[in-house]
Amino acid sequence: MIEPIRSLSVDVVPQAILALPIHKVIGKRADISRGIDDLDYFEGASFKLDDKVEIAVRHYHGHPEDTATIYIDSRENDIEHITQIILRILKELHVPPTALKWQRRDNPDL
Repeated sequence: MIEPIRSLSVDVVPQAILALPIHKVIGKRADISRGIDDLDYFEGASFKLDDKVEIAVRHYHGHPEDTATIYIDSRENDIEHITQIILRILKELHVPPTALKWQRRDNPDL
C-alpha cells in the first residue's frame, strides 16, 4: 500500500523516469507541493510504500516537460529489489508500465 507523507525523513535518489506529467502520476493520491532543494525547484509529493520505504515523485524545473522522476530511499541499493519497488509504485499509483522510460537497472552504475 502507498500512503502520502508530509515530508521525507531519508535521503532519496532517482531510480526511474516516467513519460507522464507529475499531476498524471500523482493524481488524487496526494496534494502536489512545491519546494526547493540542492538541485533546483521542484513539484511533487512524498509517499511511504508498505509503511517501510520512503519515496518521492517529483518534476524538477530543469527536467523535460511531461516527465516525472521516482526517487527512492538511498539505502536501497540492490538493483533487483529497486526494480521490484518501482513496479509496485507503478501499480499503486495506477501508472501504466509503458510510461516507464528509464529505470536504474538500465544503468546500474550511475
